[in-house]
Amino acid sequence: RLKSGLGAGVTVRLDPAVGIPLVRHMVGSSSRGPSMGNIQVKPEIGAPGASISAVAGSGVGQQPFGGTSGAAPMVSGSAALLKQAYPGRTLMELKAALVNTAETNITNKAAIGGGALAAITRIGGGEVRVDEALVSPLIAYEAETAAPSLSFTFHEVSQTKLKLSKWVAVRNYSDKEMKLRVSSDFRFADDAARGAVTVKVPRNVEVPANDWGYFEVKVEIEGDKLPNWNLNSGSLGASGDALTAMEVDGYIYMTDQSDAANRIQLPWHVLPRKAANVTLRNMKGPDVQVRNRGVATATVESYSLIGANYNLPEGPAGGQAPVPDFHYLGYATYPVPAGFCSADESFLLAFAVNTWERQTHAVAPLSIEVYLDTNRDGNDDYLVINRDVSLNNITDGRNLVWVIDLSTGAADAFFYTDHNTNSGNTVLLLCGEQIGMNAANFGQPMNLNAYATDFYFTGNVTDKFEGITVAPLGERYLGLFANGGLGFSDIGFKQNDVLTVVDTGSTTNNTEMGLVLLYRPGAPVGAEAGVVVVR
Repeated sequence: RLKSGLGAGVTVRLDPAVGIPLVRHMVGSSSRGPSMGNIQVKPEIGAPGASISAVAGSGVGQQPFGGTSGAAPMVSGSAALLKQAYPGRTLMELKAALVNTAETNITNKAAIGGGALAAITRIGGGEVRVDEALVSPLIAYEAETAAPSLSFTFHEVSQTKLKLSKWVAVRNYSDKEMKLRVSSDFRFADDAARGAVTVKVPRNVEVPANDWGYFEVKVEIEGDKLPNWNLNSGSLGASGDALTAMEVDGYIYMTDQSDAANRIQLPWHVLPRKAANVTLRNMKGPDVQVRNRGVATATVESYSLIGANYNLPEGPAGGQAPVPDFHYLGYATYPVPAGFCSADESFLLAFAVNTWERQTHAVAPLSIEVYLDTNRDGNDDYLVINRDVSLNNITDGRNLVWVIDLSTGAADAFFYTDHNTNSGNTVLLLCGEQIGMNAANFGQPMNLNAYATDFYFTGNVTDKFEGITVAPLGERYLGLFANGGLGFSDIGFKQNDVLTVVDTGSTTNNTEMGLVLLYRPGAPVGAEAGVVVVR
């Protein structure tokens, strides 16, 4: 429109009074929590970090820089100012002062982009305000850890009600007793409206002059009111909005009743999953009772069990993440009609892995690597592997099942990695054509070796299954559910199903022991899978 009017002349006026501010919003590339593994609130504080024009150099010039390189010096400088002003305070007290007084009105995008509020796991306490921290007579942190945030972490909520609790320590640096009004809120209105999580704090807490006060924060989670879990490492592996929808977070406020200007806040966060709780009964006969006592509908999947390993030590403190280790390995074949994978009738091949420890996200550190010698000449022909969309980097966040032709190096991916975040269950799915096969190859044996590799930290192979022979549609044992079907069943809260182990008589698979069952979408710790061993 402006260009079309240039010939007749155009007058443009810019008025700062009607401008749209670009401050107080997150840079899209800023790292997001919660932390992997222990699911703690991270980051805990933020600062301006996009195109900050102030870098060390000649002293007379300037150049832009941003990201953590811009934000971290601001937080460090703020901490230095506090240390200079209050040399007797501990480092944790100084840290808490910054987090407790930060600006919380931070959005994901600038107002011009319609930005919604940023989640606690994007901003922690908010954007640093060192001027507020310098004059605040109060600080607060978790009493046990001295962390300036309340991380209620990740929980599998299979019961109707889960109760959590943490104590808060409040320091009053003034020379008068303070009576503080304590309150809490939810960061997002939909979390409050859902009513699945309730936060209880005392109405008041009294803190003596130059002393500490304490109060308890109680969190109650009603499992049946939680949304169904949809976070995964595949199609939603890079979706911040999907994570925000599952998280529940907010702030605890402490306000001086005699001077409302003395107010601090403490961020809180919990990541609850509406979970199933599956158990097996009557294990001695051909029929197995499968029971779900969890509030989430349990999806139970059966695979032929071709490998089982012992639990490995988790690794030393500071090892970043548990050592990737296999628990169970299974597989299943699904015939598909012409037009699904190619113009020919074919099959899908699924490799099901259960690890002893949960994997926060399939992108790292565990890399499942399945080598296939399809012609059994002693040389591997294909590698099936889970990797980022970028294959050799971690630049996207969504995880795919890649199949690599080892003779040519060509790689293709037809399916996302089937992995719910914070789960020990992963399924790699491929089309027969990706390994040079179709329905004409049903029953054709191939050799298989599977390796667990620490893809991110060390690159080392940490566990393995070797010397296995399998064949498409060569499974000896299949799982038939009375209320579900062949290979799977959905079982509601307090419902049962009956699993019949079908013996096809096939002798192709040299290590097959029975069935491995994977339970979705969640389960109590150590109970995401079960096995039925045929003796």
